[in-house]
Amino acid sequence: MAMKRLSGFAAMLILVESILLSGYVLAQRPNPEGMMASAAKSAFYKIRVEVDKNRDGKISKAEFYAMYKDRSIAEKNYAAWDLSKDGYITEEEYVKAVVNIGKKKRR
Repeated sequence: MAMKRLSGFAAMLILVESILLSGYVLAQRPNPEGMMASAAKSAFYKIRVEVDKNRDGKISKAEFYAMYKDRSIAEKNYAAWDLSKDGYITEEEYVKAVVNIGKKKRR
């Protein structure tokens, strides 16, 4: 069970990191936010397939916390991704957060 949690968390970190590292390349293109959003949608789908146990299309707090061994880290990260503070991370929230991170990286 611990290996599954670690692999889901590792997959999420790898996906986010790859999106952020592509920021330089995307900044050279005419519509970097659109390209970043497209990559983020793809990443969210891959993450959701791994962690969305009830298949409702969003990541609940319980599903998110199951990826972490350290609850305090899970709480901090969840607060950053659940933009609406409704208890779920939706594709829209995930994409918005990734695009915002990408914008900050380009500054």
